[in-house]
Amino acid sequence: MNLELFSAEDSDQDIEKKVNNLKFIDLFAGIGGFHLALSKLGAECVFASEKDKFARQTYEKNFDTKDFDFNDDIRKISGEQIPDHDILCAGFPCQPFSQAGLKKGFQDGEDSERGNLFFCILDILKQKKPKAFILENVRHLIKHDNGKTFATIQELLKEAGYSVHYQVLKASDYNIPQLRPRVFIVGFRGGEDLPPFHFPPKVPLTYTMSDIFGEPCEREVGFTLRVGGKGSKIDDRRNYEFYRVNGEVKRVGIDEAKKMMALPDDFEFPVSQSQAMKQLGNSVCVEVVSKVAESVFSYINNNSELLEVDMIETKRNKGELSEMYALLKVIYDSIISYGDLKAEPTDEVINVMKIHSGSKCIELKEMFYSLDNDGLVDIYEGLEDENLVENENIFRDKYCLVFDDNDGTEGNPRTYKSSNIITKSELIHIVDKLHEGEKTFSIDVIDNKFRLLGIEETKGKSNEKNDTVLSFSEKNMPYFNQGTSIKSFIGESPSLLNASRATNFIYEVIGLDAKYMDEINNTANPGKIKKRIAKIEELGGTLKFVECENPIYQSTLKKVDSDMPHILSNLLLSFYSKQTSGNRLSKHIENQDLDETRREEIVCRLKDFVKATMLGIFPSVKWDGNAKTKAVMLVKDNGDLVFYHTNKEAVLKDFFYQQTFFETASSGKHGFGNIYRETNGKLFFKLNLQLRLASKIL
Repeated sequence: MNLELFSAEDSDQDIEKKVNNLKFIDLFAGIGGFHLALSKLGAECVFASEKDKFARQTYEKNFDTKDFDFNDDIRKISGEQIPDHDILCAGFPCQPFSQAGLKKGFQDGEDSERGNLFFCILDILKQKKPKAFILENVRHLIKHDNGKTFATIQELLKEAGYSVHYQVLKASDYNIPQLRPRVFIVGFRGGEDLPPFHFPPKVPLTYTMSDIFGEPCEREVGFTLRVGGKGSKIDDRRNYEFYRVNGEVKRVGIDEAKKMMALPDDFEFPVSQSQAMKQLGNSVCVEVVSKVAESVFSYINNNSELLEVDMIETKRNKGELSEMYALLKVIYDSIISYGDLKAEPTDEVINVMKIHSGSKCIELKEMFYSLDNDGLVDIYEGLEDENLVENENIFRDKYCLVFDDNDGTEGNPRTYKSSNIITKSELIHIVDKLHEGEKTFSIDVIDNKFRLLGIEETKGKSNEKNDTVLSFSEKNMPYFNQGTSIKSFIGESPSLLNASRATNFIYEVIGLDAKYMDEINNTANPGKIKKRIAKIEELGGTLKFVECENPIYQSTLKKVDSDMPHILSNLLLSFYSKQTSGNRLSKHIENQDLDETRREEIVCRLKDFVKATMLGIFPSVKWDGNAKTKAVMLVKDNGDLVFYHTNKEAVLKDFFYQQTFFETASSGKHGFGNIYRETNGKLFFKLNLQLRLASKIL
């Protein structure tokens, strides 16, 4: 059966309107049910992710993955590394919520990443802000934990800035002879102020199981295809795969299952029959997704103006706004002092010549100009002409030239007096607003100034730590294209290393009887991890570091120092065991039972680690040992800027080492803090590394 994804009544114009060059990403892609549905509607896949190696084989067999990034583990990358897209699609793992998966939800024991992969979706929505999302899961998600899990999911999606709509849809509602009740969750960027969304109306069932088998079948609608397991007899209430066809008992095979999932006839399975049936049971029904996607496409087109307004929504967090403030401050000052070990300005300064932000290059220059009755007559660059200086009709001022290219050598720049871009009083106003600001907010002055400069993005490349790139001179020594990170101490403590599953450290639990697992894991907040470690030790167990959960991060740490994973694992254990208010990195080194020589050696290595983390390391990205980021521009609480650069490496390392603190991340989101047992019977325990700079400069 070849299913039509548009009705016969649709005009070419209607279809074009539905297509609208939309881009989508396909998360937890399986064999590509979402991909099939949305691409046949005309949308373009720009990113996909699937971890299962057999499902990946099927996906690669049926789609040209050379056209987009086909990721093998969504946990390995950050949201900013994912391409821009209009629609996020995800049939996120359902085992924790299904009856077959014992309905464990977000707390899914030793396999907790399945339930918590929802947070990967949430992070991408917050980072990339697509126009819409389409999520699919088992219907039992709605009732899990007496509705608490689903209520939490809805609330988190709303907090991310999206409207939320859901409905349980059956394949049989859309002319596919299979029960398969699944909850579809649809949302649009803009929140609750948007018009209501309506799921697609039901379609009369004309295509039955008789059509599936090509012979008369006693059932019109088939059972839900299950993921696997042994076949049940036809009279068994748990039967999902046997049917009486023309008086004969027949079992659903790959060909029949493909039709029951609305897959095209030419869809291929380069895997065993058992794997193929497993993949079919895990997939989404293509026709149901198609109908939902059509409704989503139509909604986006009919409300394009509302969604576009939201696309330029200016609400940002305090860190982002502080970065934008820093660039405006540089334009105003053009001169920045180096900072000392207390973040106080020194006598040494840099003279900023160029600021690179996104596709814009801003040149800062002292320039001369003459005036007549009509205003500006001519501009002269440079100070070399003494005659200009002596001429009483020539005036000197600071100008910035904005180019539309990164090197500032081509194009027709827009020229502004620096004082017309930003004033001292406006800078003070921004600092006051940053102190007053909530979790996310906007500052009109910043929005207006960046609109004037034509700067839309302030972030650098996703695989670099650059928030901007500076060219500057120091003692007449030029430094070009210096990648610069911006860290702000206005209002809250800036992050150094954000938590993820890649920053988990794995410890073997030695000497503990497995019968105590539940007792320990049931220890609740407050201070549950500290209590669990204490309980392990009380019952005779010890924690021995094994490895980092992510081998890429372990390899990166060893490039900093061969012993760094072990050094950090000891400090992590000290931090989680004590959980005191003094969570400074240096404090936990002082608590280690070490002689002074060894302590000094470790401190030196940790300073290298802090520097590398500040300037070059992403836990889930392979690191070559080099950092394209060369400097840190620090925004003090009062709005002043100080500068740290690798050309003064000792000061940079000493300052940020003293400022670094341990911080406890969400154990549920990042999958640590529970004892779990591997198939070999051994017990393990994970701790997570998250680092933040002090809330106030020490």
